[in-house]
Amino acid sequence: GEGIRAFLAGLRFPLYFLDYETYASAVPFIEGTSPHKHFPVQYSLHVLHEDGTLDHHEFLEREARLPDRLLGKMSVEIEAEGSIVSWHASFERTQNKEMARLFPDHSDFLADLNARMVDLEDVFKADYVDARFDGSTSIKKVLPVVCPELSYKELDVQDGASAMDAWQKLVSAEGEERDLIGAALLDYCKLDTLAMVEIHRFLLRLAG
Repeated sequence: GEGIRAFLAGLRFPLYFLDYETYASAVPFIEGTSPHKHFPVQYSLHVLHEDGTLDHHEFLEREARLPDRLLGKMSVEIEAEGSIVSWHASFERTQNKEMARLFPDHSDFLADLNARMVDLEDVFKADYVDARFDGSTSIKKVLPVVCPELSYKELDVQDGASAMDAWQKLVSAEGEERDLIGAALLDYCKLDTLAMVEIHRFLLRLAG
């Protein structure tokens, strides 16, 4: 479809497929946060270069602290050119605005990310609809239909709510348990951005 071709034509390499996992609690346990207000505790970043090379970066905060270290790492990995691709991007945009408020030193970088951000979910709202999505455009509904070889089913963490629970356990866990929870969270977040890479690939084939 024309809409899909137009979407793809608007993307600028390198493509930065970005996903945050966030934490929020009724009773804030970190200074600087408010009740029920989310803040990122990890991200996954797949970088697709024009020559087809794919790089992966990730960060998981393992202590109860605000995302200063997260931002420090991400600001080195995302350069000044290229589209930032998210799924349901309004969520990532909101996180970027909140982090800019908390860390004014990074506000220019975060505003630039938001200016370059595109929402891959939009394609599935307008230009590619399938009855098997059950009327939803969640990546969990779209992925099994368009990329059946990728699945969340094998993962220990399968959705954002269980990721939040897992992170809360992580910050107080020790030893092997800490390592296992950390690995599960990294696997889950990595699949979210790999899913976007594969869905983008699917759209390229479709647009032919």
